[in-house]
Amino acid sequence: MRSGIWRSCCLLLLVVLTGCGSLTIYDLTGNPANYNGQDVTVEGVYIWKPGNPGLSVLAKGVSTRNDGTDAQPVDTLVWLENFPAEASADLHRPIDSIYGAVRVKGKFETGSFGPDGSYTSRLVVQSAEAIEQVERVEYPAPTEAQPNQVSIYELEKNPAAYNGQTVTTRGMYYWTQASSGLLVTGVRTEKPLGADIASGVNPQPMGTPISMEGFPPDLSSQLNVGPGNGFVWGLVEVTGTFQTGGKFGLEGRHGSQLILDPASVKAIK
Repeated sequence: MRSGIWRSCCLLLLVVLTGCGSLTIYDLTGNPANYNGQDVTVEGVYIWKPGNPGLSVLAKGVSTRNDGTDAQPVDTLVWLENFPAEASADLHRPIDSIYGAVRVKGKFETGSFGPDGSYTSRLVVQSAEAIEQVERVEYPAPTEAQPNQVSIYELEKNPAAYNGQTVTTRGMYYWTQASSGLLVTGVRTEKPLGADIASGVNPQPMGTPISMEGFPPDLSSQLNVGPGNGFVWGLVEVTGTFQTGGKFGLEGRHGSQLILDPASVKAIK
């Protein structure tokens, strides 16, 4: 059975797959004519990104930002059709993409494929499986509210009851290069490959995010900060005016927001 060896360096994730039984993405892209029209089993890096049109390819590697977002395929690509969604459950899942090492079985063809016909080969997928299963760790906010405070879970469940009110609450602060500052009920991280980092990588928000205005940037140094300041997250206490029923935050993505009193914000250890 073949195994995947990952080489990771902040912005670049390459996969080197060796052994016997399956082909590798290097075999297909190096000699595509040799496999045209054949049913093959191949290993490579699956990358999916939403869009119009979306992206679904098998590649040799992926480059990302330090926070794991903005995944970009590396080198020659094979267009994928009918990749099963269930096979992606154990892969890396930052906020804007899915990627990871996979083993795919399907019919390989050469020609002109993809939404704009720019891909010279494709694999019509019959089955797929993750080679590496990403281990995830959850860091939930406290479920019980402090005296004279509102639970973050109560704000999430009944936002209209607090609309226009000044509230104090504790929740997980979440910020990445691809998002504005948010308050969430928890953060889910991935255990890093080949390393033991307590705070993990690729942090993702849990629950329904609340946008925040007025978070003091200097407080970030007391929280979990990713490589190259790519992400910040951690437990905080905040006081501010709660608003709901609108479009708040980056590109109006969120239905509620807190306008903070910056002096009230503190990190909770």
